[in-house]
Amino acid sequence: MKLLKIIALLSLITIPQWSAAAERLSSKDYDKLVGLGYNKLDAYSDDYTNVKTYWYTLEEHLKLKPKFLGLLTQEMQVNGKLQINSHVYNSKHHVFASRNEKCGNDTKKLFQVLKKCKELKMPVIEDNNISVDNFVRTILDHCNETKVKNLKTQEGVELKISEEKQCRIKYINFKRYEFAKVLKEVGGKNSETTNKPKKTNASTKSEINNLDVFKEQCEDLGFKPRTEKFGDCVLRLVESSKK
Repeated sequence: MKLLKIIALLSLITIPQWSAAAERLSSKDYDKLVGLGYNKLDAYSDDYTNVKTYWYTLEEHLKLKPKFLGLLTQEMQVNGKLQINSHVYNSKHHVFASRNEKCGNDTKKLFQVLKKCKELKMPVIEDNNISVDNFVRTILDHCNETKVKNLKTQEGVELKISEEKQCRIKYINFKRYEFAKVLKEVGGKNSETTNKPKKTNASTKSEINNLDVFKEQCEDLGFKPRTEKFGDCVLRLVESSKK
């Protein structure tokens, strides 16, 4: 849970360059998105026990003309082999919908509970009022909190997923997802902290120990030590711990 809070914190420090999209994504963007690494075929994380996996094509995503598409990466074991998988998220898909909604069941029907779900498919929603920050939080929450069960290929071959690591956003539409550059000295080669004399009081020792923990957490999140982004990550965790 602590790691999820850290990820949520980091999602709040993106560069504020996003405004309402002048033009929605469409089929004309297919080649450009594929060139950036967006999957041509993808399925959402979910529990597919006793139900067929619905595989979305990139064309199907674009047919909805979404406001945002997100490309996330996640390290995991697939059939015993370590690999980094990519996931595509669509702002027009209600990823936290109930199972009935994903099955397409009509709740107005008296005996809708008796309707057998053949495959799970995300309900289409209106995304006009969804901001990039809302979108980022939603897809990170879903990707990190939803465990895949009984996922099968279109041919019906089961994919055994295990040891999923934290999800990271690579792109939102065509823009690489980056963190704000703040306090370059923290974690940098010329950090002022490396030149300051060390204090020996109990309070300072506690702060140093916490800083080491924060550094480890930032490394776990994929930030490389002695870089600006690593320093920014540590700084944000320090600020958060003081609140």
